[in-house]
Amino acid sequence: MQPQQRLLNSNEQSSRKKPSSRPSTAPSNFAHVFDENALPTKRQLLDAASCVVVAENGIRVPFGDLFREQKTVVIFIRHFWCPLCQDYMFSIANTVDPQVLKQSGINLVIISNGSYNMIKSYRQIFRTPYAVYTDPSSRIYGILGMTVKAVESKAEQRRSSYVRHSRAGGIAMVIANALRVGMPVWEKAGDPTQLGGEFVLGPGMTASYAHRMRSRSSHAPIVRVLTAAGV
Repeated sequence: MQPQQRLLNSNEQSSRKKPSSRPSTAPSNFAHVFDENALPTKRQLLDAASCVVVAENGIRVPFGDLFREQKTVVIFIRHFWCPLCQDYMFSIANTVDPQVLKQSGINLVIISNGSYNMIKSYRQIFRTPYAVYTDPSSRIYGILGMTVKAVESKAEQRRSSYVRHSRAGGIAMVIANALRVGMPVWEKAGDPTQLGGEFVLGPGMTASYAHRMRSRSSHAPIVRVLTAAGV
C-alpha cells in the first residue's frame, strides 16, 4: 500500500517552502504501513521470538523455540470459533502429509489467540498431528505485522478455494464440531476481529515467506505456503 499524498493546488505549490534540513522529530517506532507479503525484519523476528506462546498442557514456550533449530511453517488462525479458519484447517488436514514434511525436514505449527484450554478439543476436530499454541495477548500477531482488523468487505464475496461453507453453514459446522468434541465453550476463544497469516521461519532468526490476511477468508492456499517452504 502507498501512503496517501495530499494533492496541492497551484497556490499551495507556489507557496510551499523547502523542506527543513533539521532531523525529523517523528518517533523512531512509528508504525509501518501494512504490507501483505513483506518478510519480517531481523528486529521483528527477535522481538517475536522473545514472546511466549502457551502449549496444550499450559506450558509457556518462547515463540523462537518453535523455529530455532528447524525450518517451520507457522500458521496464524484468527480465533478458535472462526468457521473460515476451520475450513482452512480441514484443507491442511486433507492436503498436508506429515510424513512428507518430516522427510523434508520441515515442521508445521498452528498459532491462535485465546485460552490454551481450547487447544485439545480443537485439534480433535481435525485429528491434526500438528502442535497448536496460543498467543493470548496477540502480541506476536502485532509484531509480525498482522495488524489489519476484520471488517465486512466486498473482497470477502470472492470465496477462497478452501472455503467450503456459506456463512450460515459455517456457523452450523462450528456448533456441530464443538458439540462433537466437547469444546469448553466457556473459555475465551480469541479476538473475533483478529486476522492471521502464514509464515515460513527458521532455522534461526530467518524468514523465507510471509503472507498476512486482508480479510476473514484470505488465508494463503496451503500448497503455496508449502512450496515456499521447499516441500
